[in-house]
Amino acid sequence: MNFSVELMPLEWLWLGHIVYFVILIRACWQAAWWHLWDNKDTHVLFASCLILWLLWLMRAGITPGMEFHFLLVTTVTLMFGWQFAVICASIAQLGVTLMGQAEWGSFSLNVLCNGVIPALATYLIYWITYYLFPKHFFVYIYVCAFAGGALAMLFSRLSGLGILLLSQTYTMTDLGEQPLFIIVMLFPEAFLNGAVVTLLVTFRPQWIGSFNDDVYLRGK
Repeated sequence: MNFSVELMPLEWLWLGHIVYFVILIRACWQAAWWHLWDNKDTHVLFASCLILWLLWLMRAGITPGMEFHFLLVTTVTLMFGWQFAVICASIAQLGVTLMGQAEWGSFSLNVLCNGVIPALATYLIYWITYYLFPKHFFVYIYVCAFAGGALAMLFSRLSGLGILLLSQTYTMTDLGEQPLFIIVMLFPEAFLNGAVVTLLVTFRPQWIGSFNDDVYLRGK
């Protein structure tokens, strides 16, 4: 999503700022900063921010606010946790805004829909999977990564659509068939996250903080 300051009511922009900064402060407070003492982890984290930024620059859309692009937030959340995922999304959106591809006034709403909501959705799916599902490699890959990526995209875009409708920026008539693209984006988002997580678990498992060989592979 890429909200337009000219179209969004001022009170919704301020509400976005308040909610975003509360979540950002909590994310910064709870983030495991000690991981950054290792230069390798620091490089991986900032490389993830760079990839998010480049990916978010590639977007498509007709109506302002209803723009679509890959998120990849599920992968970042599984790698670093929801706290660092929120921070990475904030840095990526900062880059997009500095490039003139988004507006400063809608920065918070953009991060909420593109980063915070999919990160929290991914964390919730991972938590449910960890405690309620069998601890197996393929359960982790297909539920946390593939299904998690699709559901993160779904929650992200439905929340953005809800903001546009509740703020009376648009009506469903104004948007026409554009909301159907939400469904279209689910499979490629799921495939992208699933493929990346599978490759990382196979070749760089130390980069996936939520994956543990002893839990998902030993004795399976």
